[in-house]
Amino acid sequence: MDASELDIVDRPAASARGWRVPLLAFARNPAGSIYGTVVADSVLAVESERQTKLSDLIYAELITVIVYWFAHVYADFLGSPPSGSRRASLHRLAVTLGHEWSLVTASFFPLAAVLLAAAAGASIQTAALAGMWTGVAALVLWGQLAGRRAGRGAVVSFAYGMTAGLFGLALILLRVLLH
Repeated sequence: MDASELDIVDRPAASARGWRVPLLAFARNPAGSIYGTVVADSVLAVESERQTKLSDLIYAELITVIVYWFAHVYADFLGSPPSGSRRASLHRLAVTLGHEWSLVTASFFPLAAVLLAAAAGASIQTAALAGMWTGVAALVLWGQLAGRRAGRGAVVSFAYGMTAGLFGLALILLRVLLH
């Protein structure tokens, strides 16, 4: 079966999922999304107390997440078996870059919450906390998506989501204890 046939086969299933289809397209790699959200929340936990300007906080988060993305892709690339040719290696690298891009896009959810809270007049610290709580909610969602993609049932997927959410709660607790 070629790619066009797969697309036709997948369309009815995709429409049956309704609202989840755009979300699944946005987070094709829930594991990467979990990692990206944890990195983003970690930056918010640490940098929100150090930064006095919103733009500095945003730059710190984006640059850190992108560096982690590159490092993750590089580590994956180094750990994979060598390809037969340079072209095959570059193709594998490009595929890995695309697959792991969810590490970056997942950070946009906490970042959007930071921007919305700041636009509503919140301080940098309060806006960062809003971003971190959004990160907790996103982690729950990514965990549930990971469970579903692994073929788990609703209860196990819910447990995956709650476990992923605990990572975000741990970061909030760490922020409270450190500041």
